[in-house]
Amino acid sequence: MKKGKKEIIEILKTTTKKESKFENLVLNLALQKMNSDKFEFDGKAVYTADKSTIVYCIQDEEELRIPQATKIIGRMAFTQHQQLKNIVIPEGIEKIEREAFFDCDQLQSVVFPTSLKGIYGFSFSDCDELKKVTFKNVPEHLGRRSFSDCDSLREIHVPAGTADVFRKAFRLTDDPDILVIEDEERKGDGK
Repeated sequence: MKKGKKEIIEILKTTTKKESKFENLVLNLALQKMNSDKFEFDGKAVYTADKSTIVYCIQDEEELRIPQATKIIGRMAFTQHQQLKNIVIPEGIEKIEREAFFDCDQLQSVVFPTSLKGIYGFSFSDCDELKKVTFKNVPEHLGRRSFSDCDSLREIHVPAGTADVFRKAFRLTDDPDILVIEDEERKGDGK
């Protein structure tokens, strides 16, 4: 059932922890940034009415599977989900907005699908345990601070022949701690 912004906020006030003012603040900010007046709530997350965008997830679990119909992971949708260790991002995701996974301290690795067209600034910043990310193609937009302050990040796997693109986009040309590894079995065209 489709709900308005005020209805969503009221539902979340009753389903989240009372001391969770941060969640309410983030959700309020996320809803204000949306061009829609109608949203869906499935008990775990708030989506746009057509379910193409995850606006905010209230569940903080170790493993997360993004629904197949989702195309956009919204700004701050999973910010400070401290329990999140593993995320499955399916084919079909096109955009990961700013700060989508900011400060998810337990997140360890991420694989980005070939459908990804943009990953924006600070989307995975401050993910303290993030060690490895894998890109199956070269997105049109690579936010240069997407992985800033990820102190454990050591490997970025990319399609063959694309290492320089990623090094420049993420400003890693002089960083000896992070290896950009070209995976020979994949080409930059997403195959």
